[in-house]
Amino acid sequence: MDQEAMSNEENYAFDAAGYLHVPGVLSRDEVAVLNGALDEAGEAEGMLGWAASQRELFRNLLVHPQLVWYLNQMIGHGFRLDQAPRLWGSRDGEIGTNLVGGDEPRNPSRAYFLQNGRRSSQGVKAIWVLEDIDEGAGGLVVVQASHKSNVATPQDLATGVDEMGLVKQPVMKAGDLFLLAESTLQGMRPWAGDPKRLLTYWYSGRSAIQSNGLGPGAEEDYLPEWTRDASPEQKAVLHRPGYQGANPAPVLNTDGEKTWVEESLEVIHPSIYIRDPNSKIDEKEFYFWDLNGYLVVPGVMDAEWLEKANEAVDKFQDRVEVGRELSGGSKSQVGTGRPVLPGLSNLPEPYCEPFRRMIAHPAVVHRLNWMGGSGYRTGGGSVFCAVEGTSGHSLHDGNEPMSPSRGYQFKNGRSYCETVTITWQLRDVEPGLGGFAGVPGSHKTQYSQPPGVRTCDETMGLVVQPAMKAGDVLFFMDGGCTHGALAWKNSIPRRGVLVKYQSKNSNWGGGVIDPQERWGDMVEDMTEEQFAVMRGPERDGRHRNIPRLEVRDGQVQVSYDPEGDRYSASYRKPGEKAK
Repeated sequence: MDQEAMSNEENYAFDAAGYLHVPGVLSRDEVAVLNGALDEAGEAEGMLGWAASQRELFRNLLVHPQLVWYLNQMIGHGFRLDQAPRLWGSRDGEIGTNLVGGDEPRNPSRAYFLQNGRRSSQGVKAIWVLEDIDEGAGGLVVVQASHKSNVATPQDLATGVDEMGLVKQPVMKAGDLFLLAESTLQGMRPWAGDPKRLLTYWYSGRSAIQSNGLGPGAEEDYLPEWTRDASPEQKAVLHRPGYQGANPAPVLNTDGEKTWVEESLEVIHPSIYIRDPNSKIDEKEFYFWDLNGYLVVPGVMDAEWLEKANEAVDKFQDRVEVGRELSGGSKSQVGTGRPVLPGLSNLPEPYCEPFRRMIAHPAVVHRLNWMGGSGYRTGGGSVFCAVEGTSGHSLHDGNEPMSPSRGYQFKNGRSYCETVTITWQLRDVEPGLGGFAGVPGSHKTQYSQPPGVRTCDETMGLVVQPAMKAGDVLFFMDGGCTHGALAWKNSIPRRGVLVKYQSKNSNWGGGVIDPQERWGDMVEDMTEEQFAVMRGPERDGRHRNIPRLEVRDGQVQVSYDPEGDRYSASYRKPGEKAK
């Protein structure tokens, strides 16, 4: 490889999604030779032990230079093969609607770790694509960002009863390499036509215990001589990796008085925290929110409410303001400026009523309370009125660089989202015709957003534009989740009422900021440096930069340089000095 490390685009994709699609690693000729060997052998596994004329092809793939290069960065040096290569989907019961993986409950032997720029995905499937996999062909399916889920997979999703709009089937070409973190929800769906060949090698971290091998060690009973007269409970804790009885490991249980070996092999991992049946949180909503960074709640507005809201927007079209073009240099999302009707709560009676009704509606309050806790506030709403040809809004925000005032954390079963924005849909948002777009899982990534994702010119398959119906309500992590809008391509104008909520913990606009208003006479005759730290809570925004203190040559000085701040630099006009 020419590079020493994965590109930021590759790191962002694998970290955000839990998988990485690397196209064209094998040539068509190489693929043909592999398929020829599989045809000749007529077997779906055991390749590494086939006759010498065939096995070397598959042994070479075992340590293919490009694969090794990626695994060293995804798993870490010293990775090993955990399960021998085979054609995925060839075993009985392997193809169906069930999904496996997910990160709750966490399995550390297969989990994804990232700290201080160092990553160790303890399990990675390397999938060599030997035939083209077209859209709708079936086969491999994944749930983007599920390798970091903090919430247990809903049973309906795990069993295929309800895909919740989350299950994706990657489109791939023969010769591609698909690298899949083991903790990502994954499965094999029935093929739409003839079965395709996905040759899969399963790798793990050097010390991760995942499965036994196929050699004689797996049949050997490793126990010290003294255990001949030991109890089953004592023997259970003496198992050794790779030997008989180690995979799966025995399960011990106790009532505090006695210990026994469970017949079931289901993991026992007690917790002092239990699900609260009185929380009134919908399990699927909570999972979807933590997984993706946004949530669509259908049918909150009834027909009469919708009619009144749309009537008000029609009535005040003369107040629509066309803002600047927001595509941010995108080639695919370029267009005209975005039309917005502001001040909805201040419209005259009765036209303000459908919008005032939105800001503290039970459907909003209920979800904001579990998304970020009570004490939030809003400034009211504006309605997007994009027409056909209105530009997209380049994607922005996300978890890197970190911004505590606009971020997301999950702890002790609770969602901590500091900024939640809601869009009430007054008209249908059709698939592929523009509107809100985001990157599921970006609220947890530790890599900066690639330029191609920002402009949506090179999305790497990560950007999602959810379809919605009039009356639906969209919640998204404004600041946590990378989000924006795709260019509006519908001849029917867009109508989405945007209402922003900020938690009680931080401020992004309004309030007592001026030092004299906050402290009164206490700040009289202060130096500029002293005065600079006496402001109220505020973030940099638009054309205002908060003062910063720097120490130069032992002296404290005031600076308005926004270096290192994620907001002010992007809002300052070219050539404009800090204020």
